[in-house]
Amino acid sequence: MIRIRAIRALGLLILAAVCPGTASALSTTPDKPQNISISLGAEFASGKYGTDTTTRSVYMPLITTWSPNDRIDIGIEIPVLYQSNSNVTTDLYRNGQKSSTAATTVAKGGPGGSGMGLQQQGAGGPGGTAASGTSSSAVTGLGDIIMRLGVIALSEGKSVPRIRPSLFVKFPTANSSDGLGTGEFDAGVGIEATKWFGDLHLTGEGLYTYQGKADGFGLKNYFSYTGGIGYQFTEQLEPMVIVKGATAPSDYSSELLEVRARLIWTVTSTTSLDLYGSRGIADSSPDYGGGIAVIYSF
Repeated sequence: MIRIRAIRALGLLILAAVCPGTASALSTTPDKPQNISISLGAEFASGKYGTDTTTRSVYMPLITTWSPNDRIDIGIEIPVLYQSNSNVTTDLYRNGQKSSTAATTVAKGGPGGSGMGLQQQGAGGPGGTAASGTSSSAVTGLGDIIMRLGVIALSEGKSVPRIRPSLFVKFPTANSSDGLGTGEFDAGVGIEATKWFGDLHLTGEGLYTYQGKADGFGLKNYFSYTGGIGYQFTEQLEPMVIVKGATAPSDYSSELLEVRARLIWTVTSTTSLDLYGSRGIADSSPDYGGGIAVIYSF
Protein backbone atom coordinates (compact mmCIF):
# COMPACT_ATOMS: atom_id res chain seq x y z
CA MET A 1 0.00 0.00 0.00
CA ILE A 2 2.84 2.40 0.80
CA ARG A 3 4.20 1.87 -2.73
CA ILE A 4 0.96 2.91 -4.42
CA ARG A 5 0.40 5.89 -2.15
CA ALA A 6 3.99 7.11 -2.45
CA ILE A 7 4.10 6.90 -6.25
CA ARG A 8 0.65 8.49 -6.57
CA ALA A 9 1.57 11.34 -4.22
CA LEU A 10 4.81 12.08 -6.06
CA GLY A 11 3.08 12.02 -9.43
CA LEU A 12 0.34 14.40 -8.28
CA LEU A 13 2.82 16.82 -6.76
CA ILE A 14 5.03 16.84 -9.85
CA LEU A 15 1.97 17.45 -12.02
CA ALA A 16 0.89 20.30 -9.78
CA ALA A 17 4.41 21.70 -9.67
CA VAL A 18 4.81 21.99 -13.43
CA CYS A 19 1.29 23.32 -13.93
CA PRO A 20 1.49 27.09 -14.61
CA GLY A 21 -1.66 27.76 -12.61
CA THR A 22 -0.24 26.14 -9.49
CA ALA A 23 3.09 27.93 -9.89
CA SER A 24 1.32 31.27 -10.17
CA ALA A 25 -0.68 30.54 -7.04
CA LEU A 26 2.47 29.77 -5.06
CA SER A 27 4.58 32.63 -6.33
CA THR A 28 4.11 36.28 -7.13
CA THR A 29 7.62 36.56 -8.53
CA PRO A 30 8.29 36.06 -12.27
CA ASP A 31 9.56 32.72 -13.48
CA LYS A 32 13.21 32.47 -14.45
CA PRO A 33 14.59 30.49 -17.41
CA GLN A 34 14.66 26.74 -16.89
CA ASN A 35 17.69 25.58 -14.93
CA ILE A 36 19.29 22.14 -14.74
CA SER A 37 22.11 21.02 -12.48
CA ILE A 38 24.13 17.82 -12.57
CA SER A 39 26.04 16.61 -9.53
CA LEU A 40 28.58 13.79 -9.43
CA GLY A 41 29.92 12.88 -6.03
CA ALA A 42 31.76 10.30 -3.95
CA GLU A 43 31.34 9.76 -0.22
CA PHE A 44 33.22 7.47 2.15
CA ALA A 45 32.05 6.27 5.56
CA SER A 46 33.49 3.85 8.09
CA GLY A 47 31.96 2.55 11.29
CA LYS A 48 30.97 -0.43 13.43
CA TYR A 49 27.32 0.67 13.80
CA GLY A 50 27.04 -0.98 17.22
CA THR A 51 28.55 -4.31 16.10
CA ASP A 52 32.02 -5.89 16.39
CA THR A 53 32.67 -5.53 12.66
CA THR A 54 33.92 -2.42 10.87
CA THR A 55 32.02 -1.67 7.67
CA ARG A 56 33.44 0.69 5.06
CA SER A 57 31.24 2.05 2.33
CA VAL A 58 31.52 4.32 -0.71
CA TYR A 59 28.45 6.10 -2.05
CA MET A 60 28.69 7.59 -5.56
CA PRO A 61 25.51 9.45 -6.58
CA LEU A 62 24.68 10.97 -9.94
CA ILE A 63 22.02 13.61 -9.29
CA THR A 64 20.08 15.63 -11.82
CA THR A 65 17.84 18.48 -10.70
CA TRP A 66 15.45 20.51 -12.87
CA SER A 67 14.13 23.87 -11.70
CA PRO A 68 11.34 25.03 -14.04
CA ASN A 69 11.09 28.32 -12.09
CA ASP A 70 12.31 30.05 -8.95
CA ARG A 71 10.01 28.04 -6.68
CA ILE A 72 10.18 24.43 -7.80
CA ASP A 73 12.93 21.78 -8.04
CA ILE A 74 12.50 18.19 -9.23
CA GLY A 75 15.40 15.78 -8.84
CA ILE A 76 16.43 12.19 -9.42
CA GLU A 77 19.37 10.46 -7.73
CA ILE A 78 21.01 7.31 -9.14
CA PRO A 79 23.75 5.96 -6.85
CA VAL A 80 26.36 3.23 -7.06
CA LEU A 81 27.42 1.64 -3.78
CA TYR A 82 30.44 -0.24 -2.47
CA GLN A 83 30.41 -1.94 0.91
CA SER A 84 33.21 -3.94 2.54
CA ASN A 85 30.67 -6.51 3.80
CA SER A 86 26.92 -7.06 3.90
CA ASN A 87 26.58 -7.00 7.69
CA VAL A 88 25.12 -3.51 7.72
CA THR A 89 22.83 -1.68 5.33
CA THR A 90 24.06 1.90 5.18
CA ASP A 91 22.73 5.09 3.67
CA LEU A 92 19.05 4.18 3.68
CA TYR A 93 18.28 7.74 2.76
CA ARG A 94 20.61 10.65 2.19
CA ASN A 95 19.03 13.90 3.22
CA GLY A 96 21.29 16.57 1.79
CA GLN A 97 20.69 20.28 1.72
CA LYS A 98 20.67 22.72 -1.16
CA SER A 99 23.79 24.80 -1.60
CA SER A 100 23.46 28.43 -0.60
CA THR A 101 25.30 29.64 -3.68
CA ALA A 102 22.84 31.71 -5.68
CA ALA A 103 24.21 30.77 -9.09
CA THR A 104 24.16 27.03 -8.48
CA THR A 105 21.27 24.63 -7.98
CA VAL A 106 22.79 21.85 -5.90
CA ALA A 107 20.89 18.59 -6.10
CA LYS A 108 19.29 17.44 -2.86
CA GLY A 109 21.19 14.52 -1.43
CA GLY A 110 24.78 15.32 -2.41
CA PRO A 111 27.68 15.30 0.04
CA GLY A 112 26.49 16.25 3.46
CA GLY A 113 23.64 13.75 3.22
CA SER A 114 22.49 11.92 6.32
CA GLY A 115 23.70 8.32 6.26
CA MET A 116 21.50 5.87 8.11
CA GLY A 117 23.20 2.82 9.62
CA LEU A 118 20.79 -0.09 9.94
CA GLN A 119 21.57 -3.39 11.65
CA GLN A 120 19.88 -6.52 10.38
CA GLN A 121 18.02 -8.94 12.65
CA GLY A 122 20.50 -11.05 14.59
CA ALA A 123 22.92 -8.21 15.13
CA GLY A 124 22.02 -8.25 18.80
CA GLY A 125 21.00 -4.61 18.93
CA PRO A 126 23.37 -1.75 19.72
CA GLY A 127 26.61 -3.10 21.06
CA GLY A 128 25.92 -6.61 19.74
CA THR A 129 27.81 -8.67 17.21
CA ALA A 130 27.33 -8.72 13.47
CA ALA A 131 24.42 -10.71 12.12
CA SER A 132 25.14 -14.40 11.79
CA GLY A 133 25.28 -15.72 8.27
CA THR A 134 26.14 -12.36 6.72
CA SER A 135 28.94 -12.19 4.21
CA SER A 136 32.38 -10.71 4.90
CA SER A 137 33.00 -10.29 1.17
CA ALA A 138 32.82 -6.83 -0.39
CA VAL A 139 29.68 -6.02 -2.36
CA THR A 140 29.10 -3.47 -5.11
CA GLY A 141 26.03 -2.51 -7.07
CA LEU A 142 23.29 -0.05 -7.93
CA GLY A 143 21.74 1.71 -4.96
CA ASP A 144 18.16 2.77 -4.41
CA ILE A 145 16.98 5.40 -6.91
CA ILE A 146 15.38 8.44 -5.26
CA MET A 147 13.03 11.03 -6.74
CA ARG A 148 12.49 14.35 -4.94
CA LEU A 149 10.26 17.39 -5.25
CA GLY A 150 10.72 20.68 -3.42
CA VAL A 151 8.56 23.81 -3.49
CA ILE A 152 9.54 27.14 -1.95
CA ALA A 153 6.34 28.07 -0.15
CA LEU A 154 7.71 31.27 1.39
CA SER A 155 10.55 33.43 0.07
CA GLU A 156 13.08 34.89 2.48
CA GLY A 157 12.33 38.36 3.81
CA LYS A 158 13.85 40.76 6.31
CA SER A 159 12.23 39.02 9.26
CA VAL A 160 11.18 35.63 7.85
CA PRO A 161 13.20 32.64 6.60
CA ARG A 162 12.76 30.87 3.31
CA ILE A 163 10.46 27.87 3.80
CA ARG A 164 10.72 24.87 1.46
CA PRO A 165 8.48 21.79 1.92
CA SER A 166 9.65 18.64 0.14
CA LEU A 167 8.64 15.11 -0.77
CA PHE A 168 10.66 12.07 -1.80
CA VAL A 169 10.08 8.50 -2.96
CA LYS A 170 12.78 5.83 -2.80
CA PHE A 171 12.56 2.99 -5.31
CA PRO A 172 14.02 -0.39 -4.18
CA THR A 173 16.56 -0.85 -6.97
CA ALA A 174 19.41 -1.90 -4.64
CA ASN A 175 20.13 -5.58 -3.99
CA SER A 176 18.78 -6.35 -0.51
CA SER A 177 20.47 -9.76 -0.31
CA ASP A 178 23.86 -8.03 -0.54
CA GLY A 179 22.96 -5.53 2.16
CA LEU A 180 22.83 -2.59 -0.27
CA GLY A 181 19.16 -1.84 0.43
CA THR A 182 16.01 -3.07 2.13
CA GLY A 183 14.11 -4.12 -1.01
CA GLU A 184 11.17 -1.88 -0.07
CA PHE A 185 9.67 1.40 -1.22
CA ASP A 186 10.10 4.35 1.17
CA ALA A 187 8.56 7.81 1.11
CA GLY A 188 9.00 10.94 3.14
CA VAL A 189 7.92 14.53 3.69
CA GLY A 190 9.98 17.36 5.10
CA ILE A 191 10.41 21.07 5.53
CA GLU A 192 13.53 23.22 5.30
CA ALA A 193 14.11 26.75 6.61
CA THR A 194 17.05 29.00 5.71
CA LYS A 195 17.87 32.58 6.70
CA TRP A 196 20.74 34.97 6.00
CA PHE A 197 21.85 37.65 8.46
CA GLY A 198 24.38 39.52 6.39
CA ASP A 199 27.14 36.98 5.71
CA LEU A 200 25.87 34.63 8.45
CA HIS A 201 23.79 31.72 7.17
CA LEU A 202 21.46 29.61 9.33
CA THR A 203 19.69 26.51 8.04
CA GLY A 204 17.58 23.70 9.43
CA GLU A 205 15.55 20.80 8.08
CA GLY A 206 13.25 18.12 9.45
CA LEU A 207 12.13 15.03 7.52
CA TYR A 208 9.76 12.20 8.40
CA THR A 209 10.36 8.93 6.52
CA TYR A 210 7.78 6.17 6.04
CA GLN A 211 9.61 2.87 5.52
CA GLY A 212 8.33 -0.26 3.84
CA LYS A 213 8.27 -3.46 5.89
CA ALA A 214 11.03 -6.00 5.24
CA ASP A 215 11.51 -9.30 7.09
CA GLY A 216 14.64 -9.38 9.24
CA PHE A 217 15.28 -5.63 9.33
CA GLY A 218 12.82 -4.41 11.96
CA LEU A 219 12.18 -1.29 9.88
CA LYS A 220 10.16 1.54 11.39
CA ASN A 221 9.33 5.09 10.45
CA TYR A 222 11.80 7.70 11.67
CA PHE A 223 12.41 11.44 11.93
CA SER A 224 15.69 12.97 10.76
CA TYR A 225 16.91 16.51 11.29
CA THR A 226 19.71 18.85 10.25
CA GLY A 227 20.91 22.13 11.72
CA GLY A 228 23.73 24.21 10.31
CA ILE A 229 25.53 27.53 10.53
CA GLY A 230 27.73 28.98 7.81
CA TYR A 231 29.61 32.17 7.02
CA GLN A 232 30.20 33.63 3.56
CA PHE A 233 33.88 34.57 3.82
CA THR A 234 34.17 35.48 0.14
CA GLU A 235 31.92 35.29 -2.92
CA GLN A 236 33.44 31.86 -3.60
CA LEU A 237 33.81 30.24 -0.16
CA GLU A 238 31.27 29.36 2.52
CA PRO A 239 32.38 27.04 5.36
CA MET A 240 29.67 25.46 7.50
CA VAL A 241 29.26 23.39 10.65
CA ILE A 242 26.35 20.96 10.51
CA VAL A 243 24.75 18.66 13.07
CA LYS A 244 22.72 15.75 11.70
CA GLY A 245 20.68 13.18 13.53
CA ALA A 246 17.69 10.85 13.42
CA THR A 247 15.53 8.68 15.58
CA ALA A 248 16.19 4.94 15.34
CA PRO A 249 15.26 3.67 11.84
CA SER A 250 15.10 0.06 13.04
CA ASP A 251 14.29 -2.02 16.10
CA TYR A 252 17.92 -3.16 15.99
CA SER A 253 19.52 0.29 15.76
CA SER A 254 19.80 3.24 18.11
CA GLU A 255 19.41 6.93 17.36
CA LEU A 256 21.90 8.63 15.02
CA LEU A 257 23.95 11.77 15.60
CA GLU A 258 27.02 13.23 13.91
CA VAL A 259 28.74 16.56 13.29
CA ARG A 260 30.09 17.69 9.93
CA ALA A 261 32.42 20.37 8.64
CA ARG A 262 31.38 21.46 5.16
CA LEU A 263 32.83 23.80 2.53
CA ILE A 264 30.93 25.14 -0.47
CA TRP A 265 33.33 26.50 -3.09
CA THR A 266 31.89 28.37 -6.07
CA VAL A 267 34.60 27.84 -8.67
CA THR A 268 32.81 29.59 -11.55
CA SER A 269 29.32 30.94 -12.24
CA THR A 270 28.27 27.45 -13.35
CA THR A 271 30.52 25.09 -11.36
CA SER A 272 30.77 24.45 -7.62
CA LEU A 273 32.51 22.00 -5.30
CA ASP A 274 30.83 20.67 -2.16
CA LEU A 275 33.16 19.02 0.39
CA TYR A 276 32.62 17.67 3.89
CA GLY A 277 34.19 15.65 6.67
CA SER A 278 32.18 14.00 9.45
CA ARG A 279 32.59 12.53 12.89
CA GLY A 280 29.99 10.23 14.43
CA ILE A 281 28.70 10.80 17.95
CA ALA A 282 26.10 8.03 18.30
CA ASP A 283 26.97 4.32 18.00
CA SER A 284 24.70 3.78 14.99
CA SER A 285 26.32 6.61 13.00
CA PRO A 286 29.52 6.12 10.97
CA ASP A 287 32.64 6.70 13.08
CA TYR A 288 33.97 9.06 10.41
CA GLY A 289 33.44 9.95 6.78
CA GLY A 290 34.00 12.46 4.03
CA GLY A 291 32.88 13.36 0.56
CA ILE A 292 33.18 15.60 -2.46
CA ALA A 293 30.82 16.53 -5.27
CA VAL A 294 31.18 18.53 -8.45
CA ILE A 295 28.03 20.45 -9.40
CA TYR A 296 27.49 21.94 -12.85
CA SER A 297 24.49 24.16 -13.63
CA PHE A 298 23.20 25.34 -16.98
